[in-house]
Order: sequence, then structure tokens, then C-alpha cells
Amino acid sequence: MKKLFQLVLTFFTSLTIMSQTASDTKLVVSIVVDQMRADYLTRYSHLYEGGFKTLLEDGEVFWNAHHTHVPTYTAPGHASIYTGTDPRFHGIIGNNWYVPSIGKTTYCLEDLDVSPIGTSSKYAKRSPKNIHSTTWTDELEWASNKKSKIFAFSLKDRGAICAAGHYGDAAFWLGKSGFISSSHYMSSLPKWLINFNQKNSLESYMNGKWDYLIDKNNYPEIHSTAFERIPSGARKADFPYDLSLLFNADTSGIEAFKTTPKGNQILLDVALETLKKEKLGIHKNRFPDVLAISFSATDYIGHGTGIRSHETMDMYLRLDRQLDTLFEYLNKNIGKDNFIVILTADHGASDNPSQAKLDGMPVDWMAPADLESEFRELITAAGVPSEFILNFSNEQVYIQENDSLESIQKIVRNALLKHPAIAESWTKDEIREASEPFALMRKNGSDKRSGQVFYSLYPGSIAYYKTGTTHGSGYTYDTHVPIIFFGGIFHSPENHNERINVKDIAPTLSHILKIAQPSASNGKILPLKFN
Repeated sequence: MKKLFQLVLTFFTSLTIMSQTASDTKLVVSIVVDQMRADYLTRYSHLYEGGFKTLLEDGEVFWNAHHTHVPTYTAPGHASIYTGTDPRFHGIIGNNWYVPSIGKTTYCLEDLDVSPIGTSSKYAKRSPKNIHSTTWTDELEWASNKKSKIFAFSLKDRGAICAAGHYGDAAFWLGKSGFISSSHYMSSLPKWLINFNQKNSLESYMNGKWDYLIDKNNYPEIHSTAFERIPSGARKADFPYDLSLLFNADTSGIEAFKTTPKGNQILLDVALETLKKEKLGIHKNRFPDVLAISFSATDYIGHGTGIRSHETMDMYLRLDRQLDTLFEYLNKNIGKDNFIVILTADHGASDNPSQAKLDGMPVDWMAPADLESEFRELITAAGVPSEFILNFSNEQVYIQENDSLESIQKIVRNALLKHPAIAESWTKDEIREASEPFALMRKNGSDKRSGQVFYSLYPGSIAYYKTGTTHGSGYTYDTHVPIIFFGGIFHSPENHNERINVKDIAPTLSHILKIAQPSASNGKILPLKFN
């Protein structure tokens, strides 16, 4: 009886401590590093001396965190982080998806009913209208009666909007003339941001060289530019680069910038400016403010040069130092006990198959157009009229509605299985009834917007450019990402090895902040320890 009393007392004491410490939190900093594989934490750990080192030494690290959906792309990943559920329920099944009724592909956050803010570009006609669930930031806005300030930044609209949710104060992403938004969030840019854009032009960042941050001998010896795509504005993929030459030769006016560490630097700079001008974390409210940052340059360089490149490694070493600058500011101006940080990633990335093949791996690269052509030949040979096959995207096949659709799905599935690159294929009915892990991930990643037949390449093989790399599969290299909780209320350091899901972040934060979980949340509350 005495033991039982002690256990009950300990339980309620821990709840009290948690309640007290959580109420002291004035600011939540939510960081998503686009395309950050979990092993980037350990691969370069001996060279980290800034923010990543701090997180590893003083944070609660979950070493076995995974996304639970396919495809593993930026938009579904960010939406899952903030809604605490899968695309099956939040609705963002890809960065793009095919719409049979209009016969074309649509962008996940496109909203023709909103207006561009800070630009005239139609690419700012974006909103969260396709996100079916609330986010934890939405729930915080409701709980705080809009007293919590929620600002989200990314180089990509999908990285910012999924974080700000439906009710956040602002989502900003990068255009050619600086950070922009849409009328979903505001009628005009804040004056301080207009000034920031004027003083911090993209060109002003692109001076000098992007050179090795530390001694070149620390970088991988096994490294070949033959498997790297030439960056925008460059003549060849040969690190280091002259930044001004990249910028001046880039006809897009922005792609070269986003592919360098300067893309992350401008995000850091605007985050610090937001903290100062909006006084985030400086208040006496019960609920915290939120600063959400999606560091996107890591994804752009990863796609271009792959996971083994000197550019990718250098990008992470520099991000380590950039995070350190952010944490130093928070410690000094918010107070080390008054903020918490959550760091994760929207997906990982595959090795370049051509490079892996030289190492003896049984993998291959395929051009997407060639793969689709070969699929169509197999399907036509199986007796399905070519006009019935509408689209191939997101490792799905869209088939025209007809009286024989159920049998045609099976024919298409079996035809795809004859292709040597295909490991498995399923009909939509099989996906709906799925319990097998890889099929279940497709169930989690699909809704009525999806196609009728799903397929998976063999692990390590990709349909992409021959150089660089991509992501999207349900294999570990794409699903396994870091999750770290850091800040005054968390026990430090703490390492967790149990397998968890990225969608567990939102319900965990909701629990910590004493707010409702997002409307479609089906993640679990993580076993964090508190000071």
C-alpha cells in the first residue's frame, strides 16, 4: 500500500512539475531541416561545434524516428509534423497530384481565391485550404484566444504554410525580391519585413566564395562530381564556387541562391529580425509564441549533389554554426528556461544509384519518362487500352473510371510487377485493407485524391535525374529522420532508441502546452523527461 501511495504521489508530482515548467515556456521554436537524414547527426558529429552539438549534448534525442507515409515528400512531411497525422487524414498526399476531372496536375497549396502579398507572382497564390486537419499551431491560437504569435518561414511556401496552419499570424516564403506571403494571412507585409527585404536582397548575400568551412582533409575522400548535377549558374559541379558568378549566371534569379548556405542564412537573419520586431517570447501570456523555420537549402543542395558530396557536408557544418547563433540569441534575450526547441526533418534521401552501383549495390537509375513508357508498354500488352491510363505520379497510376475498373486495376498491378525495377504493386482495394508495413505506408499516404494502383521500386533505385538524388520511397533512407527536444523544461541529456513516428511530435507538444491535439491527430505522446 505504501509503495502504491509513493507511485501515485510521484505521478502527480511529475504532472505538477510538468505543468509548472510548461507554463514558463514563452517561445516554441520549431525547426524542420529539409531532407535531413538521421545519420547526418552522427556522420558529422565529430565536426559539429555549434547548434547540432548543443542539441546532441543537451537535448532529448529520439534516434529511431520515422515517417509513416509514402510518398515521403516535402509537403506531406511538413503537414504530418504539424497535424500529428498522415496524409490519409490531413489530405496533403504529395507536393502535387493529378486531378482526373480537369485532366491535369495541381499543386498542393494552390489557391486561386487568394491574392499574392509582397509580389505580383501567381506563385504566391497559396493557402492551407487543402489541409483537412488543424495543426498544433492552430490549436494553440484557439487556446490562447489569438494571443500567441505564430510566425513561420521557409524558402518554400509548403514549408511555411504547413507550419503556420490555418490560423497562424503569418507564413512567409522566399521570392525573387525577398519574403512574400498571401492574403490568407495578411493584407500587406509588415513594415519591418518590407525594410528587411530592401536591406537584404538576394544579391547582397551572393558575394565571395562558398569554400570549405574547415580543412578539406575532413571531407570524404570518396567523392565524385560525376554523380553531381551542375548547380544553377555554375559551369560544372566542382566545389568550391564563386557566389557572384553563380548568381549572375542564374537566369531564374533565385535558384542558385537557394542551393547555397546563403539560403539558410537569410532564414536565420529573418528569424532573428522577427524575434526582435515582433518581440516573440517577450510577454506575460499563459501560452507561448511560435517561431517555425524550415531550413530548405539543405534539400536543394541534396537534390543537386547527393548525400556524399562535399557541398552537402559543408552545408550541414554551416547550418550547425547558424543554429548556434540562433540559440545564443534565445539564451540571451528569451532566457534559457523560457523557450523550447523541436528539431526534425520532413524526409531523408537516397544515395545516388549510379555511385552506389560502383560500390557493388544492386540498384539502378531510371529516367522517369523512360520508366513510364516501359510501364505503358507492359500495360498495353496486358490488354488495357492506352487511353484508360491517365497519369503516373507519386508512384501511383490513375486509371479512367469505367465499368471494368476493378478488374483493370488488377491487370495493371500484375503488368507493373513484370517490370524488373518493381519490387511490389498493389491495387487501391488492397491498400485499403493493408496491414503489411510497406502497403500500410501507402494506405497512410493516400486518400480519394490518389490513383488506383500503387507501386514501389526496389530499395536504392530511383526514377530521377542521373545525377544528384531524390526521396519519396518508404525505405529507411527516406523515412528515418532526427527528432530532438531541447530547452529549459526537458531533462538533458536523454537518448531514446525506441521506434517512434514523426506524427508523434504534434500530440506531444499539445500535451506539453496543455492544448487540444490537432483534429485528426493519431500520433502518441512521447515519453519525454522533464527537469
